[in-house]
Amino acid sequence: MITVSRRLEVNPATEATHLNKDQVWQGLVNKARNAVPYVSAISRCDVIEEQGDRLIREVELHGETLRELITFIPQERVEFVRISGNARGIIKNIIEEEGGNLYLRFTFDFTLVGVEANSPQEAEFAKGMEAAYLAAVNSTLKQMRESSSKAA
Repeated sequence: MITVSRRLEVNPATEATHLNKDQVWQGLVNKARNAVPYVSAISRCDVIEEQGDRLIREVELHGETLRELITFIPQERVEFVRISGNARGIIKNIIEEEGGNLYLRFTFDFTLVGVEANSPQEAEFAKGMEAAYLAAVNSTLKQMRESSSKAA
């Protein structure tokens, strides 16, 4: 199993636009419904089904079509369960507060279909996925800031 967790400060001193918890939450909801502006590796995102606090979406990620079951835990986290594709597992986008600061934690736990655990192939995939995931976290925060600036 591949497990990665990263926490980024939402409002570092280097950023001119600061976000509050409601803005981060709305950004996560928007990203779940249409990931294309938030994650450059996703070229298509369609909501297939929606019911209450969950939805199923289909995305195209690096040319592979995937389905994800997404659950919303309001003002706290969004969970993405990958239900098709070569990498299966769960991604969590978690809003955290500590010492008056706001953070966004992204975690993923994946297994690769047809790949032996702890193999060199799994390690190589994990390294690439971790780098891509960190880039996605940064682009998500950037898109949230741009959206909040336009709304102001």
